[in-house]
Amino acid sequence: MFFNITTTNKTAPNGSGYRRGLNASLGRYMAIALLLFIAPFRVMAGTPIQLASAASPEGGVKLFNQCVACHGARGEGNALLKAPAIAGQAAWYTDRQLNNFINGLRGAHEEDINGKQMLAIVKGLSRDDIPALTAYIESLPRPDAQDNETIGQTTGSLKNGSRYYQGKCGACHGGQAEGNPQFNAPRLTHLSASYLHRQLANFTQGIRGNHSEDKLGMQMAMMAKTTSGDELNDIVYFITTLSNNEQK
Repeated sequence: MFFNITTTNKTAPNGSGYRRGLNASLGRYMAIALLLFIAPFRVMAGTPIQLASAASPEGGVKLFNQCVACHGARGEGNALLKAPAIAGQAAWYTDRQLNNFINGLRGAHEEDINGKQMLAIVKGLSRDDIPALTAYIESLPRPDAQDNETIGQTTGSLKNGSRYYQGKCGACHGGQAEGNPQFNAPRLTHLSASYLHRQLANFTQGIRGNHSEDKLGMQMAMMAKTTSGDELNDIVYFITTLSNNEQK
């Protein structure tokens, strides 16, 4: 945690509520600080967005065959293999992540078992393959609640989760977790609770976002370290509730 704030009932009659409010306020300040910090890096979004938008989804059909074993024929994901749902994810984001694997910015940590598995698959791709593949993935219908690795079940406080999410995540990922390419922030809805928890833990523990050239990953790791416990669970609960509401 970047902030380890403690208080007692002697200084605050409602100690736990005071801590939650103070942590939420600090989270908002951190989000604002990060927005100022990431402004110089926003130009990094330009190249992958242009590459992906120029590609034809049809060209990625055959390339996607090597993704099916883990991510499913419809990109719905597979909980047993810890493979996330990728269908409908923005091409610019998937493009960047695949290039991060190729460039050693992701999947290189010795404890990133799933990342290493993904890295082995990505090595079979050429850089020229990526735009068509990511365009095809984006064209796939987003997974529904019956799919293997979509929403999953989690419990928490929707009210607190909404407040924490808007204070710490919404500025970049959007108020409805829809993503924002201007801040290189992906859509979070339709990702399972287990995947969200796993990736946030990876960021917090330095397994992901630890490479000096992964500026965006480092920023996410910084934010991930400002939340934990019930607060983190409530944020994930809020995101997965948004996902379920989209499917109704």
